[in-house]
Amino acid sequence: MDTIKINVNKQMDGYTFSISPTIRNYIKQIVPKSHPTNNIFVAYDTKSDFELFQGKLENYIFPILLGLENQNDIKIFNDIIFIDTLTGKTLHTVKYD
Repeated sequence: MDTIKINVNKQMDGYTFSISPTIRNYIKQIVPKSHPTNNIFVAYDTKSDFELFQGKLENYIFPILLGLENQNDIKIFNDIIFIDTLTGKTLHTVKYD
């Protein structure tokens, strides 16, 4: 699996980033020491404040969501795509080619 899809749900007070159970199991098989999480919630104001000083939040969310600490483990995946679950549109892409 070269592409990891992260679902992004907009809510009244923020965003929920999540991965499917299939992706969690796949990551655990490839990187046994990983600890993927079901979802991460970030409030709108937290996201905007963070991005003001650090850059795109998504670049920090996916390693935590996938439970990967080592940069080499992260680079196993060619693409990490953030998809708006309501519209199906790609919101952000991280590439490791």
